[in-house]
Amino acid sequence: METQFNLIEEPWLPCIRLDGTLVMLGLYETLTQAHTLRELQGENPLATAALHRLLLAILHRNFGPKNSAAWTSLWEAGQWEANTLRDYFERWRECFYLFDDTYPFYQTTDTDKAPETLTRLSLTHAYNSTLFEHQSTGDMFSVPAAQAAQWVVTMQGSGIGMGPPSFPHAAGPLINSLLVMVQGKTLFETLAFNLLEYDGREKPIPCPLKQKDLPIWEYVTNPYPAHPKKFYRPGYLGYLTFQVRTLRLYPVQEQGQLCVRECVIAQGARWDNQNIEDPMKVFYALKKKETGWIPLRLKEDRALWRDAGALFRLQQRENDDARYRPPQAFEQLAQHVEDGDLERAQTYNYITLGLSNSNARLDFFRHERMPLPLAYFAKGNEVLEEQLHYALQAAEDVAMALKKAGRDLARWIVSPADKSKASSDGINLIFKRLDLEQRYWPRLEVQFQYFLRDLPADVLAATASWLTHIQWVARRAFDEAAGAVDDPLRGLKAATLARGTLEYELAKVLPAKSEPPVTDPPGDQSGIAM
Repeated sequence: METQFNLIEEPWLPCIRLDGTLVMLGLYETLTQAHTLRELQGENPLATAALHRLLLAILHRNFGPKNSAAWTSLWEAGQWEANTLRDYFERWRECFYLFDDTYPFYQTTDTDKAPETLTRLSLTHAYNSTLFEHQSTGDMFSVPAAQAAQWVVTMQGSGIGMGPPSFPHAAGPLINSLLVMVQGKTLFETLAFNLLEYDGREKPIPCPLKQKDLPIWEYVTNPYPAHPKKFYRPGYLGYLTFQVRTLRLYPVQEQGQLCVRECVIAQGARWDNQNIEDPMKVFYALKKKETGWIPLRLKEDRALWRDAGALFRLQQRENDDARYRPPQAFEQLAQHVEDGDLERAQTYNYITLGLSNSNARLDFFRHERMPLPLAYFAKGNEVLEEQLHYALQAAEDVAMALKKAGRDLARWIVSPADKSKASSDGINLIFKRLDLEQRYWPRLEVQFQYFLRDLPADVLAATASWLTHIQWVARRAFDEAAGAVDDPLRGLKAATLARGTLEYELAKVLPAKSEPPVTDPPGDQSGIAM
């Protein structure tokens, strides 16, 4: 049976051309044609992150860049040097076969475990999760080799922690965290923006002494064997290509196509998550607690744009409740804007990616895209930064005002004669049914994109528009909730009384503004952040 599937030239990476068409490419074509591609997009947010990190490991190994000047030279070239990549892939060609008997890519041959159904390899099938897929873990099915390759790369970076207490499966670096990448207008720009200064020793993360930093495929033997009590601390390339599972794929031929139906999947190596600070993550440290740097995590009821202030907090303020450490790509961008390598008038995007899990189950994926005006990184950007924080805090304050009005509304509904006599259980039941947060927060995201984009051009106008919008949305959310009350007469009286609470609370947290818009604000337009 022909089982040759080399990831260097076989088409397996899902890329989108500048005209929007989807094309599958191998590693070499993806990198050498990156300036002609719009983006690389996996089947889920973690696949997108994992595939980008694989490409970044290859680029770091070949191009560094060792310092700011080296990065600028790469940026000005506008594309990745094809001869360098050709020579590299030729040298390590044997290590990129997906089904090699000696060095299967991102896998091991050192396993005597019996093959099992392929479902556990897919992130959206694994651990009996039927949230995104309909097959159960007992189903037998097959996928093309290209898709299996994507699954292997994704699983090695994001395997969910589970297993027996004596030797639990390690959770991968991508799990339960917020990952941020700067996105350019082409895949080349995206990779360049996230290609940090790299010296193989200290930057972007320290490499342990007496250890050479290499991607996993360049080792003759696996330097990170699975061990129940050992936590490894690799260098940056080792970290980007770290393998948290023992994997082996078993190929089959189906109707002339190379596919995978079974695999081995078991415990893998465990990384030192206490001492490795991922450059793509956002960290914070509470000033009142000695807890060290904590990665910002996903919350199902909280959209990621609400934490945008932490991403832009390049300079700490004395009145901050916490210290923030933005993604290192943001800090590097700021340096290149200051040096004049990038124009501060340019606007790119940043994307936030993540998955949240609990009890070895997938809860939800996140993939959000926001504008990234480089003016935020220019020297003397303190006004923009402070105004951004003010705008986000204003949205939180208005949400609290809406909540207080909603609880007052619930009190009057439960006890129309005297709200002070309303029972707590009754208030909580009615308040939950009002669903005010869902009526409020989702309606702010598009307008926030406008605000983020427009703030550098006109601070006062952008802020005034934002404040007007959040008040308008709060009033609309309140009116919709009040209108949905089962008892119209009781609801009308309660709404009339509680609306005064809303206006009083809004006046406390926001300055007087112009009348709210009489028509709906602009809807979701893809041109805001592409």
